[in-house]
Amino acid sequence: MSLLSGLLDHLPPAVTSTDSTELRSRPEPHPRLVLANSVERPPQFSTSPHASAATATPEWRQARDQYLNHIMACRGCYAPTGRHCTVGAHLRASYDNTPMEAHP
Repeated sequence: MSLLSGLLDHLPPAVTSTDSTELRSRPEPHPRLVLANSVERPPQFSTSPHASAATATPEWRQARDQYLNHIMACRGCYAPTGRHCTVGAHLRASYDNTPMEAHP
């Protein structure tokens, strides 16, 4: 007898208020497996090698850093809901309008 079986002897049964013959008479539903077809979707984001902050333009990084530094310290800004103070709204607009990649 193991330690685990000794602990399980003191637990109540998993199913209460049912008769064991009633449980045996009900057929159990078997899970059904369905083959899923892959769906071709166009990429939502740019997959070019320049689509990262490490290779972004210095202007974009500066706009991002100014915006993030502001919203982390400002009690009037709450980015998840889109609530910004006047300064935060201007910084967010600047961040959104600054191109990430330099276009030749």
